[in-house]
Amino acid sequence: MSLIKKSPVKKTDEKKDVIINELIEVLTNIGYRVRIEKGAFKGGFCLLREEKVFLLKKDLEQDRKINILAKNIGDIGVEDMFLKPNIRELIETASGEEV
Repeated sequence: MSLIKKSPVKKTDEKKDVIINELIEVLTNIGYRVRIEKGAFKGGFCLLREEKVFLLKKDLEQDRKINILAKNIGDIGVEDMFLKPNIRELIETASGEEV
């Protein structure tokens, strides 16, 4: 008889979830629809039937999601937009430049 091992349940940090949601809100405010899905990708922008979409892989670790969101937002440029100081700092750090 063989046993099927369940993969360990990923622990989530509520503070990191809040940061992820705030970064998603930034994308929404600049006109992107954010979709969190399973698939063979990490995350990024795409154009779907004239609609600006940002895809984010559902089963990535929280830190990786934060990094992908922050870097891509930094690449767009949100200099003229009001952002919470901690969110602006995350974006600046991830993109390697001042935003």
